[in-house]
Amino acid sequence: MFKSIWDDLVHYFRTGNMIVRLILINIAIFVIINIVGVFLNAGSGFTHSSSFASVIEFLSVHADFKKLIFRPWGLITCMFLQYRFWHLFWNMILLYWFGRIAGDLLNDRRMLSIYVLGGLFGAVCFVIFSNVLHLINPAYSLGYSLGASGAVMAVTMAAGVIAPDYRINLILFETKLKYIVGVIVFLDILGASAMAESSTDHFAHLGGAFFGWYFVYMLRKGVDFSEPFNRFIERITGVFNKVGRNEPRRPRPKMAFKNKEKIKQVNTAPGRSSDSSTLQERVDEILEKIKKNGLGSLTDEEQGILNDYRNKL
Repeated sequence: MFKSIWDDLVHYFRTGNMIVRLILINIAIFVIINIVGVFLNAGSGFTHSSSFASVIEFLSVHADFKKLIFRPWGLITCMFLQYRFWHLFWNMILLYWFGRIAGDLLNDRRMLSIYVLGGLFGAVCFVIFSNVLHLINPAYSLGYSLGASGAVMAVTMAAGVIAPDYRINLILFETKLKYIVGVIVFLDILGASAMAESSTDHFAHLGGAFFGWYFVYMLRKGVDFSEPFNRFIERITGVFNKVGRNEPRRPRPKMAFKNKEKIKQVNTAPGRSSDSSTLQERVDEILEKIKKNGLGSLTDEEQGILNDYRNKL
């Protein structure tokens, strides 16, 4: 049975898109961390083990520069580290919902860079604002942070910026993606405004959200942060050099234009052209079809419309 489960997971990892891979990585680390916790807690009579707490702290990002300088890996490992079930559950639900939308429109190849760079920017924001609060109130302790929330917020915001009018069916009503993202960001703003010790985690979330917005903003100006990031990853590990292997091979869209008027902003601002409006409506229909039936259900014409949409960003 266990071998069958393992084979299924390997298959999903190899054939799935980057969002599926990120979810599987987060779940795998969650399982490993909790198995380690069971053994460490068993050694202490199933009470709260200081050894397990040390493991969590070792992999988290520290606000104290004296600790951070000797544990710099925490800036990266923290965004894959969750040991409480509900923390993992909600992060992975958001990553799956919004990651599918962002991946379909921004290209799956960019998802890893948005996740990692957004999580890194969120971790840096946590460190900065923790120290600012400590300067304002020395009684505020410099702690540590963990979790994928900052990285997930980057993906969430990227989806909201690229497809603000995409309609989401909630339990009782249907609404547009921009309103859901707006509520999530607003809740983090409220949490950050409390200026308490827990508020620094919300600053990490807001930092990730800012990066997601900035990534799409710069992409529309012809600057693609994912290209140097992917080259860096491929150079070091070679693991992600086939990220887009399941997609039909096609030339990469050229994002830079000498004439900036050729860049069509797809948003809800008043005064946009009727062609842009028609394209947005068609893309929304295609996304709805993907949500219900998957990418394999698209016709060649619909694939072409999605490609044209990407090229116009």
